[in-house]
Amino acid sequence: MQYTELQKMAIDTAGEFTRKKIAPAAGLIDEREEFPLANFKEMGRLGLLGIPYPEKYGGVGLDYVTYSAVVREIAKVCASTAMTMVAHTGLTANPIFNSGTEEQKLKYLKPVASGEKIGAFGLTEPSAGSDISSIQTTAKRREDHYVLNGAKIFITNANVADIFIIAAKTSQEKGMMGISIFILEKGMNGFKSSGKKERKLGMRGSDTGELIFQDVIVPKENLIGKENLGFKILHQTLVSARIGMAAIALGISEGAQRYCLEYVKQRKQFGEYLHHFQSIKNMLADMEMNINAADLLLQKVAVMKDEGRNITKEASEAKLFASETVMKITRDAIQIFGGYGYSQELPLERFFRDAKVTEIGDGTSEIQRLIIANEVIKKT
Repeated sequence: MQYTELQKMAIDTAGEFTRKKIAPAAGLIDEREEFPLANFKEMGRLGLLGIPYPEKYGGVGLDYVTYSAVVREIAKVCASTAMTMVAHTGLTANPIFNSGTEEQKLKYLKPVASGEKIGAFGLTEPSAGSDISSIQTTAKRREDHYVLNGAKIFITNANVADIFIIAAKTSQEKGMMGISIFILEKGMNGFKSSGKKERKLGMRGSDTGELIFQDVIVPKENLIGKENLGFKILHQTLVSARIGMAAIALGISEGAQRYCLEYVKQRKQFGEYLHHFQSIKNMLADMEMNINAADLLLQKVAVMKDEGRNITKEASEAKLFASETVMKITRDAIQIFGGYGYSQELPLERFFRDAKVTEIGDGTSEIQRLIIANEVIKKT
């Protein structure tokens, strides 16, 4: 990929900050399950949280090619920080930018894109994961406001966010065609996080929690788009978010590969360096091939997104391939290192744990295959 000078500047800034600040803290925030607030705020000051949004709205006026490259750079050392960024930039800011009013963009997008405030996206519920139509959170319209009731679970940034994008049913009987999208703010009466911090397999430095709505009064001005037309907004948001998830998976893969390439040139067994063994070479060859393939899929969908084209199939392809690739690469990396790979002295076991959620978040691998197949069928 040939980058412009501005793109290079953003990617280089991310790379330098990652090396100096994110990498040294990565193991610690995982061990402590601690949200990296100071680093995240600094990312905002550096312009890393508003890359694909115009300067008018607090961003830096670049694109998804740059955004995905930055997420990937961060994920090479700390997937938790990358996940937090994707939830903030890709899931929270995106629907406001694409479907919000000018007033909403100035009031809510600007502080999110600049990193002044942290964003969260609330869709998943106890009875609604892949099946969006099953959400139970309701929003009943009154004269000049809506009243929200319900709960959301597994929400990234739930306990640290200031601005929330929330999906709720405004017409229960219409299923997914009765969903509307709202902007909520921390401190609204009746709205809170439960305070419960999810204990997770991986991404432990990324905050995950539960949101509760009890007769929350939301001004009608906080409705994004039109009532009952939220599914279209959700679709567009989730499709775009898959670019970020693919970038996370690819970044973890590259981080694991780097450790392996260094190790096989240093470690000897049976009098030979590991890289002389055919079984090790096979793993390294597969890593390189699959990383390059995932890279091409990611670049393709990012370019298409920036060109304003439909990326439904391509986003699913990039996300699916990168997430399944990272599971294999991190597993093989641990195998190459043996006991050292299993130890917490090295980040490989963390990479392995972090990788799993890329097969689940923003649509499971099974959902991605359905989407790809349906898109192919529609085109023939």
